[in-house]
Amino acid sequence: MKARNFLLILVLCALAVWGGTTLLKPTKTSTILLSNATAAPLIGQADQLAVFVSITNSGPYDHLLSAHAPDASTTTFSETHGVLAIPENSGASLAADGVFIKLSGVSGALKDGRTFPISLTFANAGPVTTRARLSAPKEEGAAASFGLFGIGDICQVGKGEPAPKIALTTARTDVGWTVTVVSDDFEFTPDLVDGPHVPGTGHGHIYINGLKLGRLYRPTTTIGNLPPGQHEIRVTLSTNDHRAYVVNDIPVTASATLKGQ
Repeated sequence: MKARNFLLILVLCALAVWGGTTLLKPTKTSTILLSNATAAPLIGQADQLAVFVSITNSGPYDHLLSAHAPDASTTTFSETHGVLAIPENSGASLAADGVFIKLSGVSGALKDGRTFPISLTFANAGPVTTRARLSAPKEEGAAASFGLFGIGDICQVGKGEPAPKIALTTARTDVGWTVTVVSDDFEFTPDLVDGPHVPGTGHGHIYINGLKLGRLYRPTTTIGNLPPGQHEIRVTLSTNDHRAYVVNDIPVTASATLKGQ
């Protein structure tokens, strides 16, 4: 009798463990990775921050739905140009020269090095959380005048200098699209990046619906599959020292429309 009772207990324990394992089975690992999250105070706004985040997608296409920061009263995107699409097996970023996160009513002192949680919610991957590190002035109370340096720097093409002009061509592939920048009076010069300005040379920046995909150091690039719908691809040109090319007061840019699956 005791042996049977002991065997019964073992069976019940095994069933409990099996059931618990089934119930507690971990969910699928997210294909979205957030990194390099940083923040900076906005010019003249004592309690407002801009947050920049790198997004790496190692899976199917996705799109960013919303952002949330517990330390702020409101969390919004700086601008919207449609779905914030994340192409398949690719990277994107919330960046100062594209769409970024704006925090208002941030509680506590905006001290250099402070970190705070940021949660981004994606249509497929769901919520993904990281911590942003604040880059602010050392002086107490000076954050409101710190601003976002480097935004808006331009290179006005001078008389007699090459005046770049670009257009985009796109081609569908099995894994997404090939995008080619067709240019006049411009040369991609990856070996000169971060160096002095040489008229008619530099690199590009590419965006999808305002969300930055990265820099272009050559005229052709690839973009992974996208969510259903229309998506605007835009390319701008920059100098080797990272200023936007402007011809006759108009930024040098070109766009094309891609149709997602």
